[in-house]
Amino acid sequence: MRLANRLETRLSVQYRRFTQRLPGIVLDLSCDGARLSSVERLRPGDKLWLTLPGLAPCMARVVWVNDSLAGCRLAAPLHPAVLKALVESSIA
Repeated sequence: MRLANRLETRLSVQYRRFTQRLPGIVLDLSCDGARLSSVERLRPGDKLWLTLPGLAPCMARVVWVNDSLAGCRLAAPLHPAVLKALVESSIA
């Protein structure tokens, strides 16, 4: 169940799963979660460390997967001002 409406974005990110550091693209984002396009097939329940531009890595858990897309729930919500800045930077 989605906790909040997500805002469309296109952020180049890195994520870490186990010991692998991989590139990804966040296609939409909310204070509580993100839709991640990844090069690696993820599975529901996978734990990731997601590095959004300008922020320290944050823990996220994969909730759903559809091919190369994964819906991730952030362990700690983003502040609304941080969310706004990330979305605005992706469309600038």
